Amino acid sequence: MPTTTDSQNKNMITHYGLFWSEESVFWGRQKKSGELKGRVSPTTGRRGASTKEERKEHEIECRDYVGIYCLYGGGQLLYVGEAGLGTKSTLFKRLMQHRKGPMSGRWDKFSWFGCERGLEEREISHLDALAQLEAILISITNPRFNKQSGTFANARQVFQVPHPDADGDIADKLKNMEERMEKMLKEIKEAVSPTRK
Repeated sequence: MPTTTDSQNKNMITHYGLFWSEESVFWGRQKKSGELKGRVSPTTGRRGASTKEERKEHEIECRDYVGIYCLYGGGQLLYVGEAGLGTKSTLFKRLMQHRKGPMSGRWDKFSWFGCERGLEEREISHLDALAQLEAILISITNPRFNKQSGTFANARQVFQVPHPDADGDIADKLKNMEERMEKMLKEIKEAVSPTRK
């Protein structure tokens, strides 16, 4: 599993994810914690796509990261927030909070920029911080006159890994509901039918 390197320790942001889908996150269920899985690109030292084993090996859990995040709905930036300051909350907890209350149902994508909890208090240079702040702002707002994206230096981009237990889009949700209904009807039918011996 990838860890934070010494060169990343000099950065305010060690990892970031762009335009992740809210529908592809497993938000948790009874007695099962949610997950916010991602994958960093493996450096294989060879050409070609990475193998299934290499992809699995480079998966990371991002739920306890701290940093800055933004929410998008219908392609528009709706909200920018932080995780880890005064409330000591994490990225996953803050996103969960936005699934309820005033932001509920309004956002479908999110981007995040952060580091593992415990690394947020290290010292970095002002110039490195400014470069990363510029990169964050460009990534969030996508200004039309910026010809280059910002520089995250040694930060690694994390690509979302859709969770197999995620709710998915409305078609997936309807299919899951139909399957649960069929299972319940089968159980009811078995419960009320006399058993044959």
